[in-house]
Amino acid sequence: MTGSDEPRPSTREAISARVRNLAIEAGARPSDHGFGRMFPALAAPACRIDEGSRTLKDLARLAAAMGACAEAPNGQPPRRRAEGDSDIPAAYAFLVEFVLNDLVWERRPAEEAQFAGATGAAAFAPAFTPLGSFSALFNRRSGGLDLESVYDAPRDPAAVRRMLLGEVWRDPFGEPPLPPRKSPRNDLPRQPRGLDPARDRAPRMSDARNDASLPLSQLHVAFLKAHNALVATGLSFEAARRALRQRYQWMVLFDLLPKIADPQVVEAVMAEGGRLWRQDRPGDIFIPVEFWAAAFVIGRSLARPSYDYNPRLRNAEAPALATRAALGPSGCGPGGLPADRIIAWEGFLPLEAEAPQRARRLDTRLAGAPDTVEALAMRHLSRGYRLGLPTGQAVAKHLGLKPLRDDTLLAALPEAQRVAALPFCEATPLWFYILAEAGDPAGPAGKHLGPVGSRIVAEALWTLARQSDASILAPGELRDFDRFTLSDLVLLAAEEDA
Repeated sequence: MTGSDEPRPSTREAISARVRNLAIEAGARPSDHGFGRMFPALAAPACRIDEGSRTLKDLARLAAAMGACAEAPNGQPPRRRAEGDSDIPAAYAFLVEFVLNDLVWERRPAEEAQFAGATGAAAFAPAFTPLGSFSALFNRRSGGLDLESVYDAPRDPAAVRRMLLGEVWRDPFGEPPLPPRKSPRNDLPRQPRGLDPARDRAPRMSDARNDASLPLSQLHVAFLKAHNALVATGLSFEAARRALRQRYQWMVLFDLLPKIADPQVVEAVMAEGGRLWRQDRPGDIFIPVEFWAAAFVIGRSLARPSYDYNPRLRNAEAPALATRAALGPSGCGPGGLPADRIIAWEGFLPLEAEAPQRARRLDTRLAGAPDTVEALAMRHLSRGYRLGLPTGQAVAKHLGLKPLRDDTLLAALPEAQRVAALPFCEATPLWFYILAEAGDPAGPAGKHLGPVGSRIVAEALWTLARQSDASILAPGELRDFDRFTLSDLVLLAAEEDA
């Protein structure tokens, strides 16, 4: 439908997006949508790891130790249950990453951006010190569970109620062939092929992070298709967006959260609301740095070293699953994603009789090449230092819990990380502590987050959902569905292929 009852996005929305992007580039930030502390009482230096060059060197050694014991593929078929697998279907590792990208798109301070991706001592400069405030940080997102990452993209000009999709590539002879029950419209809308690496087949949306890997990109496509499937039932654009936002909120709170957090903590938060962090006015909402930079940074821990992506791409490691690898070098290769790179969701979710691949247990072992893991660990450890996050022990005490320390902390770590972790046995960086707590053999043993991580994640997601547009937690809010899981999203999106 192109109907006259809804405005075309080409003029009004394009101008609005342009004005917003200009404001962003100029440094503007809505005062009610930034970053803050969930635990302001723990902002004092006594609640943080020590400052100074010695601590920075120790952090670099810890990151190197995490890289040294990075989890590599073991040659076993990914769909066969193996030691270290969790009970969580593999797709939820990518949903965690999707949710974090939907909530936060930060512009980093120049000092932090300068050393992004560096390892060892090169990751720090003499002037690399904790921030005195978060005024230099800017969240380009609204901070709500409102699918801003999905709707910050073009609508279909031929039917403006629908979101625009891209077509996968096949040559004139139909090679590679489409997978069974799939339509050609299974890619993100993309810029044309060109020699400029920044624009060559880049996704037509402001934030390209969800196009970094094939599974994450295909999850984003599933949301676009799900919106269009709702429109196909007769809903207007706004009604379909509202319906999908509410389904997304339900998925995050009642499908994802119970899989990654302690069930008792989740039950308490859902029944009582936020106990430690509660914002009752939309204008007061912000992203807690303890959530963004530590407790919810678990996607790489859940990730497998390799995946059976589809029947034609099996036991594929991360480099083979990079979207750029599928598209080919700038100016070369197909015009879009090849048809044989459409994901087979039945390998990632319980959609058929055969069990799907499983996410890995939550702990301090990350999947990937050693240098990649070291760089990633350095980024998260240095960010926690830069933000002045409280230690894991300080947060545990604040929550009235017995913290992991000394022998109990070391027992939760792989042997290859224990020597490097010795300087942090009494005061542990929050991100590393939360992963160690999750892997504690005397605690969750990798099944889900521990008490500190669970409380931060559950309260943050509950509060952010409560203050989101069309919140399912709003008193008296009506919805047209009873439940909506990640599997339901994929099945709804599949209606578009018919």
